Amino acid sequence: MIRVSLKDNLKLERYKLVTDRQKYFTELAKDTFNAYVRIFVTFTGGSVTLIYFKKQLDVDPEIIAALLHAIAYLLTLVAIVSVVQILFCLVRWYGLRNTECKISPECPKPEWWAWIFEGMYGFAISASIIVVWIGFNYFQAILLAQNAVCL
Repeated sequence: MIRVSLKDNLKLERYKLVTDRQKYFTELAKDTFNAYVRIFVTFTGGSVTLIYFKKQLDVDPEIIAALLHAIAYLLTLVAIVSVVQILFCLVRWYGLRNTECKISPECPKPEWWAWIFEGMYGFAISASIIVVWIGFNYFQAILLAQNAVCL
């Protein structure tokens, strides 16, 4: 029977806690991205539906343009919060990874490029917001042009 000292047992428990927290922050970053994608798809789908059914709904195009503008601002806010949360998760992961290396010196140091996957989440979110604003300007021009033609 192998006896483990209290100090080694505490070190092992701390190591388990640190690696568990690393996994937690990795999953949280992924879940943040997935939640953003769901919100993005819902709002953009609603925007396209609103534009498509504008005649059936008999709503003034300026009101629809104002709604699209509000949706663009809301999605931008959600994107900013999501990117900040992903960055927070990334910083915490690196901190926990360094702690893991202190607990177990034979553990390899965190690579500089370990952030790339979460960075891609942030890039995709940022790109989606650019698309939202380009789409907003495009749809607003279409709505207002159709309104001018109808008058």
